[in-house]
Amino acid sequence: MADSVVAFLLGYLPNLLIDEANFLAGVEDRVKSLIRELRMINIFLKNSLGKRNDEMVKEVVGQIREAAYEAEDVIDKFILEVTEYRKRSTIGRMLDIPSHAKRIRNVGTKIVGINDTISQIFNNRERYGIEGAEASVDAEDETLHRHRRQVEEDDVVGFVDDSAILVKQLTHGDRKLDVISIIGMGGLGKTTLAKKVYNNKIGVMSHFNCRAWVYASQDFRARDLLLQILKQMQIPDGLRRKLEGMSEDELIKELFEYLKEERYLIVMDDIWTTEDWDKIRNAFPDNSKGSRILITSRIKKVALHVSHTLPYDLPFLNEEDSWELFKKRVFRGKTCPVELEIPGRQIAKGCRGLPLSIVVLAGILTNKEKSFHIWSKYVGHVTTFLARDDDICPKILFLSYTDLPMFLKPCFLYFGIFPEDIEIPVRRLMHLWVAEGFIQHNDDRNIEDVAEGYLEELVDRSLIQVASRRIDRGIKTCRIHDLLRDLCIKESAEEKFLEVQSRNNFSTNNSRRLSILGTDGSSTRGYMSSNPSISIYARSLFYFGNDGFSDEDAWTWVHKNFKLVRVLNFEILRIPAMPKSLAKLIHLRYLRMEFSNSLSVFPDCIGNLTNLETLYVKGSLTDRSCLPNGIFRLKRLRNLYLSDRLPLPFIRKKRLSSPWDSKEALGKLEVLSIAFLLYDRQKKSFPVVLGKFPNVRKLKIQFEWCSFDYVWQAPNVFPCLRYLNHLEILRIEDCCMLPTDPNLFPSTITKLTLKSVELEVGGGLTMLGKLPQLRILKLEGRGYKPNRALETQHDISIRVIADSFPQLHVLKLNQMKIKEWKQETGAMPSLIRLIIIECNELISPPELWSLTTLRDVKAIRSSGWARMLRELQKEVGFKLLIQPPIPD
Repeated sequence: MADSVVAFLLGYLPNLLIDEANFLAGVEDRVKSLIRELRMINIFLKNSLGKRNDEMVKEVVGQIREAAYEAEDVIDKFILEVTEYRKRSTIGRMLDIPSHAKRIRNVGTKIVGINDTISQIFNNRERYGIEGAEASVDAEDETLHRHRRQVEEDDVVGFVDDSAILVKQLTHGDRKLDVISIIGMGGLGKTTLAKKVYNNKIGVMSHFNCRAWVYASQDFRARDLLLQILKQMQIPDGLRRKLEGMSEDELIKELFEYLKEERYLIVMDDIWTTEDWDKIRNAFPDNSKGSRILITSRIKKVALHVSHTLPYDLPFLNEEDSWELFKKRVFRGKTCPVELEIPGRQIAKGCRGLPLSIVVLAGILTNKEKSFHIWSKYVGHVTTFLARDDDICPKILFLSYTDLPMFLKPCFLYFGIFPEDIEIPVRRLMHLWVAEGFIQHNDDRNIEDVAEGYLEELVDRSLIQVASRRIDRGIKTCRIHDLLRDLCIKESAEEKFLEVQSRNNFSTNNSRRLSILGTDGSSTRGYMSSNPSISIYARSLFYFGNDGFSDEDAWTWVHKNFKLVRVLNFEILRIPAMPKSLAKLIHLRYLRMEFSNSLSVFPDCIGNLTNLETLYVKGSLTDRSCLPNGIFRLKRLRNLYLSDRLPLPFIRKKRLSSPWDSKEALGKLEVLSIAFLLYDRQKKSFPVVLGKFPNVRKLKIQFEWCSFDYVWQAPNVFPCLRYLNHLEILRIEDCCMLPTDPNLFPSTITKLTLKSVELEVGGGLTMLGKLPQLRILKLEGRGYKPNRALETQHDISIRVIADSFPQLHVLKLNQMKIKEWKQETGAMPSLIRLIIIECNELISPPELWSLTTLRDVKAIRSSGWARMLRELQKEVGFKLLIQPPIPD
């Protein structure tokens, strides 16, 4: 991870010189010199890519990583000391002047020493033959590819539907040349499926009179691949003898000439880059005979580059097919003993649908005693047995990691922090990557959008799985396969990038990030007692567990060992008050705290965390007071999530004159989630909290239902929205009345969610139809908490007037008591997706006949809608999914 550390410092240090110039007074020149050295060493790191298997290069890269870590530590620690110095009284600072001068000299000396180390490393690159080292593929790589092919091709199980789809794509359709792609994670069975299709006698073998199969791999050599194809053709012996002496261009010409009269099928297994395809694409003529090329790849970008046809995304095996493959490999056609079926199924299930894992683990158990006693030892520990260093599984999967561009490697390794088998919220992941400094951001795009692009590339490379998607088809949650997570943890340990501690696994290698997976109170206390003093330069601490992080000793340990921390993530906290000592962690950028109990104190000193970018607090205040005004001192805060009775500070204002006071406004805040807004029960004034966030892009407001006068809130709060000129995504919960004036809502809103909101009173829906850029609308009804005013929500009638919702693309209705739906011609002219969930009060057909743009409709547990939509489908022709199915 030397590359990512150096890249981080090259972005971090120049900003420090600008933003924290007063803290670096006395060492600015030394820091500038360090930046120059880092730029030179960054060139070396880029040139050494592809040569990291060389032991000398690996050693030098390790030295660079340590030097970069040391530079980061020296500067961050110095800023911390200067901060403490400046907090003292005037007299205290005067008395400490000699010590402060000594600190400046010491840090200057340390930076000079680091500069000398980096300079020496750079100057020695030629002396040790590092600069001219060439990447090489050794015999071990060839053996690995051979084993991979053998594992994937043996014992075909499943793929019946998959192969049928691909055979049809290859043998039917346009007579022009087409390229078909199979994509998926390493070891998923792409080669197996391609081989099954290639050897299909009835469809494929009889359809194509010329076929060839070649392996590409990461070590792609265009000339060798062309030779392999030509040697499988029926060419004259004289030409065959001349092939070895031909150049690459000559081979392309010969292959083109031979294929132009044939209906051919060429399979290229394991393509890694678009450049590899571009080198050979001119060898394949489009002879209008229905020829096809089939490729397999782990990378979606490659598949999209070679063809306009969408790639076939191979799914994981289901549990039954996993068990069948496991049985076939272990028992070789013999019957599985009854007593082994239960542990056998559990073992197969533990492979998470990855054929490679199943085949390898079955091979291990084939040579073991087939008894319940032996097999039960493997249940629940599948990943442990598959992740041994000498095993083929990690080696095959490691190929995908080594192929990653350098900027994506830390993002991928970061998945090792999270517990296995969990769905990771994408927004949370994006904020963490940004706080860690992983995102290279050099243009005017939103930094989270750039981070989301990083995640999409990891998904396209088949390293990360999409667990769920948002209504706009963006990724909502993701997950990582257990074997890949184990790869992240092992590689990270070697790089001192992160370490994971669980149960009784108490050790430390002074990694920059620590994840504690607590299962009970003793596990957490055991780790802390085993490591009373770990590296004080760790930058991230994660705690996951159901026991809670509670006692004073635990917090003392945190404050002692994580003084330079940038990320703190606590999933469960059992403390009565937020520790005031948190305010000393001045480098903190990301703070997530989920309290299982009520808080008695939320200290105003939270405002001392001036570098904080994301604050997520889940819990409640016992005295119903507000958050402290210190919140408004967090000038770098970009994401603020407050849940369950954690309101913002109460701000009195006689009237809404100016939208905000620039001195108090959080100008960088883009995401704001407010549990509810306080209001003045005497109506003499009301909070103008929204005026404090002029650049907010995403906003959630949850009103508080009270037994008195709750109707007053909505019309007095919504006028604040008009000043949010950058607002794009808005969610409103528990509102008794929407305003009728569309000018109160920013015209920039593109996505709107209304949950437990009264639509009929005042014509709220009519007002929403006038929002010019609204593309996604979600209306949610039930799912309320007890005793809320709208719990007895009555049946409603919806009327959508003509020309309303001009840009609406997606409409979702969830648990709405809609009695009738009337829609005038010309309304919702751009609607593409319609989703209805648990809406069963409909008594007359919805008037949706004018929605000719509909392409995708789902009706989930909404029988009344489902029958009517099925009739509408005959007229409009959209794709319709009904769950559960209803009889004709």
